[in-house]
Formats: sequence, C-alpha cells, structure tokens
Amino acid sequence: MEKGNINRLIRPLTEDHEEYLRDESRKTGFGESISFPASQEEISQIMKYCFAHDITVTVQGSRTGVGGGAVPLGGHVMSLERMKGIKMAEGGEETREGRRYHEGPYEEERSVVVQSGVTLKEIEAFVRAKTGDRFFFPPDPTETTASAGGMIACNSSGARTYCYGPVRNYVQRIKVVFADGSALDIPRGFYFAKGRDFYLKTDEGSVFAGKLPFYLMPAVKNAAGYFVNSRMDLIDLFIGSEGTLGIIVEAQLRLIPKPKEIWGLVAFFEGEGKAGLGKGVGFSRILRDCPALRRKLLSIEYFDKGSLALLRERKEEDPASLSAPCIEPSFQEAVFVEIRGESKEEILRSLEQVGSCIQEAGGRQEDTWVAMNDIDFQSFKQLSHATPECVNRLISQKKQQGLNITKLGSDMSVRDDRLEDVVRMYRRDLEKGGFRYVMFGHIGNNHLHVNIISQSEEYARGKALFGKWAGMVAAWNGSVSAEHGVGKLKKAYLITMYGAQYVGQMRGMKGIFDPKGLLGRDNLFDWKEENDI
Repeated sequence: MEKGNINRLIRPLTEDHEEYLRDESRKTGFGESISFPASQEEISQIMKYCFAHDITVTVQGSRTGVGGGAVPLGGHVMSLERMKGIKMAEGGEETREGRRYHEGPYEEERSVVVQSGVTLKEIEAFVRAKTGDRFFFPPDPTETTASAGGMIACNSSGARTYCYGPVRNYVQRIKVVFADGSALDIPRGFYFAKGRDFYLKTDEGSVFAGKLPFYLMPAVKNAAGYFVNSRMDLIDLFIGSEGTLGIIVEAQLRLIPKPKEIWGLVAFFEGEGKAGLGKGVGFSRILRDCPALRRKLLSIEYFDKGSLALLRERKEEDPASLSAPCIEPSFQEAVFVEIRGESKEEILRSLEQVGSCIQEAGGRQEDTWVAMNDIDFQSFKQLSHATPECVNRLISQKKQQGLNITKLGSDMSVRDDRLEDVVRMYRRDLEKGGFRYVMFGHIGNNHLHVNIISQSEEYARGKALFGKWAGMVAAWNGSVSAEHGVGKLKKAYLITMYGAQYVGQMRGMKGIFDPKGLLGRDNLFDWKEENDI
C-alpha cells in the first residue's frame, strides 16, 4: 500500500473532530486518527493498514445510538457518513449462482441497494420518489437520521416492529469488510451453519471457521448479543453484531407494498392500570387478544402519567413544539395505536372494534383522538418521539439552573405472561426509592422504557436498581436490551443475561473474525487476548 495514499485517507483527530468522540449516549471518548472513506476499496485499505499496525477501529454511522457503541476509546475512528450510494434493485438482484436473495410473502416486492452512510430519512425519500409512494421500508426505527449501516449493525426497531419485526427481517444482502481488510458479499439464503459449525471464505482467501456460541436466545424482542442458532443463515450473525465482527459497507433492503390507509388513534384513560395492565383488563392486552384486530395494528405505544405530565408541560410552555391537542390534566395514561387498511371503510370497521376495546377496558370513546388525515396522524405520532425529548429538555433546564441531574434509561423486554409482573416491579421499586420517572414505549412488544430523572446523589442507586431489574428480567427469560443494543454501557447486563461462560464464547467467536480484537473493541464485552471457545 502506498504511504501517500493511506496518509490521504487517515488524518490526525483534532479539535475539529470533537463531534466524532460521542454519540447519543452522552458518553465522550478519545482517539488518535480519523477517516471518511467513500468506497469499499478505501475501507479495505484503511483496515489493512490498521490491522498491520495493531490499531483499534471504531466504526461510526450517524452516531444516533444510545449504548455508546460509536464512542471511541483510543485508536482510529472511521466515519462512514460519505458512503451515500443508493439505487433501486427492481425485481431483486441475483447471486453469482443465480439464486434470488429473498422470496417474500408479498405478491409484489421491490428492494433498494444502499451504502452504509445513507440515512433512514434518505431511504424513505428515495423510495417515495422512485415508487410513487407504493412501497416502503417497514421497520420504521424511531430516529430517522440513523444510517443504514448502523440500523443493520444494531438490528434497529421501532414502534412498527410490533407488526413488521425489526430491520433483520428486511435485509436481503450485505457486503462486509473484515478486520484484515478482506471482503465478502453475503446474500440471504446462501451461507448456512452446519449445526453450530460455520465456514466463510472471502474473495481474498481469508477463511473464518469455527463454532457458534451455544446459548439459546430469548423468545422476546431482543437486541442483546449475537444472533445464533443451529443451521442458521449466516447473514444474521452480522445483523445486530454492533460493529464487532465486520464493517457493513452495503446492503440490499426489501421493500413491501404500502397500506392504502394508515390512521392513528390515541386513547386516554383517567385511572392507572386501564391502559396497559391488568390481566384481561388492560386496553393494550385486549387489543392484542382480539383476532379481528391483531393483523390490522401496526403499533401499540404506551404513555404513563409522568409522560403525559411532561408532554402537557411542554405544550403549555411552547405550543409550537407540539402540534397535538392539549392533554387534559385528568388523563393518567394513554395508548397510541396505528391501524392499517386497504380502504377507509375497512379502517372505520376496525375503529369500531377498537372503540369496543376501549369501553371494555373502562375508558370512554369521547376521551379518544382519531387522526383521519396525514397532518393529524403526524401530530399524534410525534408524541412517541417527544416523550424522551421532553426528558432530555427537562434535564438540560435543570443543569442550566445549576443542578447536577442526569438520566438513566432502561431497554428491557419480557414475555407476554410477565408484562404485568415487570411493570409492577418497576413501579414498586421506583416509588419505594423516591425517584422521579417516566414510563413509555412499545407495550405491544412487552417492551417499556423507564427513564429515571435523578439527582447526582441518586445516580448510583438508580444504576443499582437497573442492575437488579436486569437480573430479574433475565430470570424471566427476557432481554436486557430489546432495541438499543449493548454497546459499551450495558456489558454487565449481557453477562447477567447469558452468563460469563456464554459471553466468553461470544468473545471467542469474535476472535475468529477479528483475532486482534480491533473492531469495536469493548462493545458487547471486554476484549481479552485469548479465545474462549
């Protein structure tokens, strides 16, 4: 490799690059050098140099993650923000052997080929322009500025995961550059494990062979650790690997036909427990248990009284910041529901059924907002995004007043039969500890976020509480991270969930793909020089 060329790609990390030392976790790191490659070839060149010189590499997309995975702890920072290629792959591309990447359940599908730096917002705009709003990318992660590479590396999800599943379900092909600079095109349905044995060979001749870890993944919404299974499609090993096994430089993403109509509904309740809890009573559970509605609902999102109070305060202080109507002080809980249909008549029939569910849960239809046009729909959907923003805004205001205050956030999921148990545990422990908190999120997937708004002296108690919850959720066969991943901040929870032995097997498998532990070092687990398999 020519020295001049690598000097062109890799430059010293200076004060001008401070934004590349942090992500949305608010954690700040440090590094020695930085690069902005614009092609797979440049990424390979950089990795070959770093591999030869034992330089750790932290790969970044849009830095929207909250687990600290994009925060460098020394070494080289590789930003993929210039990887902006995007094109339609009409009818599906083929492998070298002529096999289709994916045979989906829809009569008509499309796919889009993106480089890793393309954002979700850019994907949506491109697809809309190319298909006339006929097709869409279903997972709908919450942060629209998230990059394609980051979404795949973290197996991102959002509110509509309830209906469509996470990003994994829509990845048809990826191109991966490994720690030694070699690369491999991995289509879905082509490379499979034999039992727990895997074998991959790159075009440059690098061979990666070994055993997958032997743990069983929980049957819940899960983004904690490597996806492994006997006889698995090996493309899924890299989806959700948080940048530790290889660099995803390009992907083909499946698109599906967009529903003709999508309406939104927000049901408010004056008493606690009517919206989300109570076996056979809570509104969200009644919805999920209704066969006629189950396939019509895109999302079921929950807001507790603390969330509604923050939203109400935000609306009163800055009416322009929230376009939704004012929230009545008597409302204690709310559920936001998205309903799909192929006609307005079909939607109206579903709304009648939802209205019956509201009444069964003890609510009133007059306390319900219905969005029948796109403007109202977007204002209602904004509530899900606004809740964590209100928490962050409150903390910023308190800090400006000289108070040392911070936020702790949970990301755990449980099985259907443990939803009431976990929420009861959350509320009991939070109220016993005297914490101010909000609870909101994806109740359709038994996945609620708890944000503790703590004073500095409460922070250690809050962290200890989250550790306790992680232990109980793991004992209930749930996940300590349902959508945000482990990153650098939740490594202890990963050990709680799987045990030290299986985390050691994860570390050992990483050592096969990355023997020097250079990629995403200290994401998921602390790196050790020896392999554990």
